[in-house]
Amino acid sequence: MQITKILSKVVRMNKKLEKILTYFLLFLLILCILGTIYIILYAPKIGERFTEFYILGKDLKAYNYPTDLLVNESGLVYIGVSNHEYRNMNYTILVFLSNKTYDYNYTVNISVLNTWNGTLSYKYALSKKIYLKNNETVLVPLNFSISIPGKHKIEFILLKDDERKVYRELHLWVNVKERKELI
Repeated sequence: MQITKILSKVVRMNKKLEKILTYFLLFLLILCILGTIYIILYAPKIGERFTEFYILGKDLKAYNYPTDLLVNESGLVYIGVSNHEYRNMNYTILVFLSNKTYDYNYTVNISVLNTWNGTLSYKYALSKKIYLKNNETVLVPLNFSISIPGKHKIEFILLKDDERKVYRELHLWVNVKERKELI
């Protein structure tokens, strides 16, 4: 008799334990489903972080750049910057004449003028600060001229967060002729 009583107690305890474990597993299942729904609906979807940096010609197309100019003749390009960094960004655009090659993270050592639009030089850079929210794009027109005849490389450098390291780099080759060469 004693053994039967013990066995019936053990069976009742097992049933209670099974019930508790079943409810606990059901609670965990519901918690996992709710967590998955939250992640799908509310968690930020962060993809690749990058900044678009490009130049466009006067027709806002990626061609028809001012590649042949006269001394002190005005050329027009549009500089595009698109922020896909998933945060607000401060950028600085530098434009100058150069005979160097600029790699990423190269520190730019050139005097910076806080002016935009003007004569390009090998000694100083024209600069423009811009602030962009995530997924925001800006097109900045640049009217420039070159006072030295010859073939020149115009450097377009994008800096981020007030750093002096090159974040993005573009260049454009321009032939500048004196007016008398046309005759």
